[in-house]
Amino acid sequence: MLRFFRKIRRSLLTDNKFSKYFLYAVGEIMLVVIGILIALQIDNWNEGRKARQSEKQLLVSLSEDFKYNLVSLETSLDEIPRIIEEYSLVVEHAGDVKNGLSEKIKADILNTGFIRTVLVDGTLSSVLGSSTLDLIRNDSLKRLLTSYPARLKNYKESENDLIEYVIGVQRPLFRSYVSLSDFLLDEPRFDKYKAVAPESDYEGLLRNREYLNSVIGIRSFNTSLLNRCRELHGYTLDISRILEQELTR
Repeated sequence: MLRFFRKIRRSLLTDNKFSKYFLYAVGEIMLVVIGILIALQIDNWNEGRKARQSEKQLLVSLSEDFKYNLVSLETSLDEIPRIIEEYSLVVEHAGDVKNGLSEKIKADILNTGFIRTVLVDGTLSSVLGSSTLDLIRNDSLKRLLTSYPARLKNYKESENDLIEYVIGVQRPLFRSYVSLSDFLLDEPRFDKYKAVAPESDYEGLLRNREYLNSVIGIRSFNTSLLNRCRELHGYTLDISRILEQELTR
């Protein structure tokens, strides 16, 4: 091909056809420019394709994390109302002290606790801590992802405050009246220990003002946590839906 163009150039120069040679030279330059532009376009297309592949891999990882968080939050949305009801029953049973406490009431007192929501943000933290976020083309999604850590932090802080209160305030009061032997299963191998273990004083527990105050406080903590859980679940659901939409494009 190059030999062909050289032959044309020699022919034009030999015949002193400078005007035609000039037009030929311009045409050859244009061909070179067009070739360069095509090469650049192909290179850009390849880079764009690689970027889209990287974006998809990132979106898949984020989608998996947010789906996991959705399941965890939905579990908590089921469990927290049950926990609120458990503490409500304890307050309700405080009025039954004079009438004696049934095994059902004692079981309700023993059944109080808390739930810890396991949430993951490994992929998101990695994304926000680097330039990887630029791979995501959807600006709305990027804004939602950027604000998610703050919402997650607020929820975890509320949950940690609740757990610290249960462990630091309610549990010590609880253990001072209730023998942990009551939590043991009815198995023959524990009979000897149960025979010598101190008896629980459930009536004394329900007469203890500090304990009842702690129960009411925990109920209030859980009510507030439930509202935060609903908010975080809704936000997580919005992000998860957008991620799915991006992955199906």
